[in-house]
Order: sequence, then C-alpha cells, then structure tokens
Amino acid sequence: MAKVTAFEAKTRFGELLERVAQGEEVVITRHDRPVARLVPEGAPRLDDVRRAVTGLRELQQRIRRRSKAKLSDREVRAAIESGRL
Repeated sequence: MAKVTAFEAKTRFGELLERVAQGEEVVITRHDRPVARLVPEGAPRLDDVRRAVTGLRELQQRIRRRSKAKLSDREVRAAIESGRL
C-alpha cells in the first residue's frame, strides 16, 4: 500500500489512478495523518467485511452451543476454508 501526501495526490492523480486500476491501494495523508484511501473498484468494503466477521462470530457461537466444544477462531476459519462448514 502506497502512501502519498495530499499535494502529491493532486499533482500525480492520473498516475495514482493507474496504480489503483492495477490493484494497488493508495493512502493519502495530510500532515502525516491518513485522510483518504483510493482502492480498486470491487475491493471489499469495510461494511461488507464487518458483516462477514459478524456472521462468522454468530456461526461460531451456534457451533459452540450445539457441540458444547469450544472452537477457536482459527479452528472455525480452517473448517470454513476446508468446506466442512
């Protein structure tokens, strides 16, 4: 992920758009503080990620209630990735 100042973003906007189109994320800073992020179209949105995390936590709770066994986040993730859940 590249970081550029607001001034750089203004002067090199076309170049930054090209980099983003290639899949790179660019953070724009002002006084060393992030103020904006350029992301490729179709990149996961924060609210989508939050919904997915909430869904996974609910799934984990249901599994724990059913089996009375405690699964770690890592175990749930592995089960999902292997297609068992």
